[in-house]
Amino acid sequence: MNLARTHGAGPCLPALALALTHAACATSYSTPSQQEPPVSATSSSAAASSPDPSRFVSQKSGAPAVEVRTTVTNAGVSVTDLAFENGTGGQTDAYLLEPQSGGSGAAIVWFHWLESGSPTSNRTEFLDEATALAGRGVVSLLVQGTLPWSQPPTSVASDGQAVEAEVVMVHRALELLRGRADVDPVRIALVGHDFGGMYSALAAGSDPGVAALAMLAPTARWADWFVAYWQLEESDEAYASGMASLDPVTWLPELAGRPVLLQVGSDDGYVPPDVVADLTAAIGGDADVREYEAGHELNDAARTDRATWLAEVLGL
Repeated sequence: MNLARTHGAGPCLPALALALTHAACATSYSTPSQQEPPVSATSSSAAASSPDPSRFVSQKSGAPAVEVRTTVTNAGVSVTDLAFENGTGGQTDAYLLEPQSGGSGAAIVWFHWLESGSPTSNRTEFLDEATALAGRGVVSLLVQGTLPWSQPPTSVASDGQAVEAEVVMVHRALELLRGRADVDPVRIALVGHDFGGMYSALAAGSDPGVAALAMLAPTARWADWFVAYWQLEESDEAYASGMASLDPVTWLPELAGRPVLLQVGSDDGYVPPDVVADLTAAIGGDADVREYEAGHELNDAARTDRATWLAEVLGL
C-alpha cells in the first residue's frame, strides 16, 4: 500500500489499457521514505458480534440499471466501460468483459487493491486475468472501490457506513451478473486483492449464493491498516472495537463449506504471519492457503495458481 500515517486524497486513476481512457485525478497519497509494518488489532481488543447480513441492504432489488459508455472488442473479447446502480443511491464504475464466442455460465466479480503510485490501483488491476478467462467463457465485472481509494477513513461512524456501502455495491455487481442469460447464478466467484479482498470476504460471507472466494494479501481487520496509515477520530482501541463487526475474520466463518483461496507473500510486511493465522482460522477447514516468495503485489506463480483454482471451482 505504501501509505503514510497522514495523507490527503486518494490515488490517481490512470488511463485504461485497450484504448479505454478516463481523466486522471490530481491528488495522491503521500509516500514515506521508511515504513513500519502495521500492528494487527488483537481479537481481545476487537471482539465482534454475530454477523448480520441485514446491514447490507440495497435500496433496490433485481439487476441494477447500467449506463454503457464505450465498448472495445479485441481478440474475441469485448470490454465495456460502464457504470451501474450501486444500491446506495449512486453509481459505480466498472469494466464488463464478455467472450464473443459465448459464455460458459461462469462469472467473476473482481475487486482491486490499493497501491500508492501504481497504475493498477483501480479497476484495471485484473484486466489481463479477466481477458484470459474470457477465452474460456467467463464473464467478468471489474469494480471500482471508494473507501479508501477516493474517500479516506475518518471514524467508526463514517467508515462503518462506507464499508457497508461497498459491500452493498458488490452485491449489486453480483445481481448484475446473475441477471444475464449467459451466466449461471450458482457459478459466480469473487476475487479481491488487499482491501478488495476484504470487501469480497464480507460480500461472500453475507451472500450464500457466492460459489467461491479468492483473497489476495488481505488483512484480518480494518483497524490493522486504517489505524496504521490514517488519522482517525477515535483511539486505536476504540476504532478496532467499533469496526469489529465488519472485520473479515467476523464474516469468513460464514463461508463454511465453500471453497476459499488465500494467497499471501512471504515478504509481505503488510500481512504478517499472525494475520495469516487469524485469517486461516476464520476460514476454517475449507481454507486453501498458499504462500509465495513475493511481496504485497504477489507474483506470476500466484496468478497461475489462481487461474487454475478458479477453473476448478467454476467448472471450466
